[in-house]
Amino acid sequence: MRIAICDDEKEIRNSIERYVCLIYKDVDIILFDNGKSVLDYPEQIDILFLDIQMKEMDGMETARELRKAGNNVIIIFVTAVEEYVFQAFDVGAFHYLLKPIEQVKFFDVLKNAINERKESQVKGMKEEPSLVIKQGTLTQKIYFREILYVEVFNRKLIIHRLNDDIEFYGKLSDLENSLGADFNRCHRSYIVNFRYVLKYDATSVTLENGETILLAKQKYSEFVKAYMKYNQRKGL
Repeated sequence: MRIAICDDEKEIRNSIERYVCLIYKDVDIILFDNGKSVLDYPEQIDILFLDIQMKEMDGMETARELRKAGNNVIIIFVTAVEEYVFQAFDVGAFHYLLKPIEQVKFFDVLKNAINERKESQVKGMKEEPSLVIKQGTLTQKIYFREILYVEVFNRKLIIHRLNDDIEFYGKLSDLENSLGADFNRCHRSYIVNFRYVLKYDATSVTLENGETILLAKQKYSEFVKAYMKYNQRKGL
């Protein structure tokens, strides 16, 4: 179990770390003083204590970026301002703790978060990531592992799978949000599955089946960083 604490106040970081260690000795605790460091961290975080009011990138923006990347980390906001409570739940926060942190309340929230994480991990082992596509009266489940890449053509989305293609009406941006961090919007017309990337250069991505898709110049740097993070997550 990996627990991260992100707060720009050292005293608060240390206080939360101390509370965690009082009841859980065998967890891995990572400390951050800014949101960008959380986003750049290559390993999976199970539970994140996240301050809202931080300089540069605040906690809300950090949480939105995590969700946009498909990260399902359990987020517990920690802040001195109660007015953000409704925004917190907009980004799927598990709970909201007010400063100064009440120890008994903290223990209850942490225990519930750990139980929730364990349950979701068990559930995740049983449920393989997938999409549900509706084509008129037909509903079809498509597993992420089957998808080579997705393209938009003539206002239609085409999901290219290992053995066939599926066409339907939709927005590439909506699909991008659903697919998560193992996929990348490498071009305005394409989303590629990192799983099947064989090689890439400044203008294109070649897949294991030999197909080549476009890599936009302005997307190149973002693509390389995301691909490196993908390889780190997979231990490649």
